[in-house]
Amino acid sequence: MIRSAWHGAYRGIFTAAEIDAVFDGRSQMQGSWLERRRGYLGSLVAEAGGAIVGVAGVGTLAGGDGELGALYVLPEWQGRGVGTRLWEAVVAGLRERGFARLQVWTMERAAARRFYEARGCRLAERGVFQVGWHREPAVAYVLDL
Repeated sequence: MIRSAWHGAYRGIFTAAEIDAVFDGRSQMQGSWLERRRGYLGSLVAEAGGAIVGVAGVGTLAGGDGELGALYVLPEWQGRGVGTRLWEAVVAGLRERGFARLQVWTMERAAARRFYEARGCRLAERGVFQVGWHREPAVAYVLDL
């Protein structure tokens, strides 16, 4: 499911071969913020007809922020509210756990930027995400909870 969502989310940013190499274990990915990750809190999934159509991964960062480490919805399910419902569940869960702020990173050229901006997130930082030798500018958004 995530591989297919990556192909949809990062089309025009990374090649299909680069994405497949990550999922096949032939290539590594690195992000300038990944060393800040401290813990994994879990994943939420969205299902339809017995199949997973969306997933959100949540964790903690150094400094005490909650992190939305992944939010992916299958391309054919985008625009149907799946991502919004996952987002709302992540925000509610982090608030319940007492986090004051959520942080999420995405590619600078990704359409996901509009999604986060529409939910009140503000641009906080710039960095780099790398798949193999391909480096792409990345951006961090934060949301006060």
